[in-house]
Amino acid sequence: MNRISPARISRLIGGWQTTEGKVTQQLSLAIGRLITARELPAGALMPSERTLATALAVSRGSVVAAYASLRDAGVLDSRHGSGHRIIASANAPGVAHTRLAGEMQALPEDIDMTSGALPPSPILTEALAALRGADLASVASGLGYDASGLPALRWAVARYYTDLGLPTHSDNILITSGAQQAVWLLANALVDASDAVIVEDPAYRGSLEVFRRRNARIVPVGISAHGLDMDQLERALRNRPKLLYLFPEVHNPTGRSLDDASRRDLVDLLDRYPTFLVEDGAQNELSTIAGATPRPIAGQATSDQIATIGTLTKLFWGGIRIGWIRANPPMIKRLASFKAVNDLGCSMFDQHLAVGLLENIQEARAYRHKEISSHLKAAEDLISERAQGRWHWSQPAGGTAMWIHMPGVDTVSLCQEAQRHRLLLSAGPGYSAQENFGDFIRLPFVRPAETMQFAIETISDLAQRRTAA
Repeated sequence: MNRISPARISRLIGGWQTTEGKVTQQLSLAIGRLITARELPAGALMPSERTLATALAVSRGSVVAAYASLRDAGVLDSRHGSGHRIIASANAPGVAHTRLAGEMQALPEDIDMTSGALPPSPILTEALAALRGADLASVASGLGYDASGLPALRWAVARYYTDLGLPTHSDNILITSGAQQAVWLLANALVDASDAVIVEDPAYRGSLEVFRRRNARIVPVGISAHGLDMDQLERALRNRPKLLYLFPEVHNPTGRSLDDASRRDLVDLLDRYPTFLVEDGAQNELSTIAGATPRPIAGQATSDQIATIGTLTKLFWGGIRIGWIRANPPMIKRLASFKAVNDLGCSMFDQHLAVGLLENIQEARAYRHKEISSHLKAAEDLISERAQGRWHWSQPAGGTAMWIHMPGVDTVSLCQEAQRHRLLLSAGPGYSAQENFGDFIRLPFVRPAETMQFAIETISDLAQRRTAA
């Protein structure tokens, strides 16, 4: 029988202690909502009172009382020596539906540091300001549905990859609603229950949730500041997994990029152990180092069993829900059929806008590089001053967040306590298939100076208090 870890509940429960009422009532309602939404499945065992209390930074008595309330409501079955088992159905009476998994539902007064999303690029705002009525009217033609994507945009993305040294035709491109939908489409098209999927450890948590929902058997491979553990990866590839999912460049959450030797080793392994590779390039354009965007792994490997994911949301704005998948034409056709069932196609307005944005990609790259580099330096200076050597990190090669090691600190519990100071954070276990990295946090650094100062001071104070205790 599966036992749910306290770290998973801490991540899913979000900002539960933000309303009026007793802690016990709020906790039992929040857990009940997760059970109703099947985020905590019937038949699974809940954590012990002690471990859950530690993870949520509450008293053990509060958890005992919350479990008792859920037991009285017929949601849990508690037996001495066997723990607390979930027995409620998804339609248990009196329990409201929950939000999406892990979504914090930040209130206006909260400081949300769970996302590294950037503000709109001025290149985007200028493009929007320049639009005229005639431009908007020209979008409305035909039926408005195209699961594969606007032909002009598919050609523009094909040119983007060709310019990076990966010759591409529009038939290789599927337009998606951001990179997240791209991961979802590939998982649904390629992965069945119990299929082995290799991921990095840590890994992008959005992809972990997608693979979990496919009931995949997730096989983690360790990484360092320099790259993948190639020996561990080779052992995993020998078992012929269904899928290999990687961030070769600007990894999420660590921000590292593979060095040239690691890229060559990866290509060699793919040649020796043919496995479908999903190459997530969502953050490729967010480099802290000036220079050209690297050529994708798909441009170096001989196999065509590679799908490369890209997006405009990082360079321009998260509200422009335009991403894409580059793969062989038969795979693109298959994925387009899945997308047609999912949403019939992306917004034609966004796609028309995206064509023009890609024409200004060099300017957008230069702007984001300058923005990210300046924010990173300021954040590192603040942390060095405040943490006094107690925190450790490798300078990211790109992205918008730092992967910070805080030795001796239970970051799951720290993040729960930070919520009571209106600060929402992401603890390390949420980025691990095995819920490792219990003393890491992912800290976005692309926030205004006063926000960063408050966040770092709050984290530092809480960490010192916990280590002192």
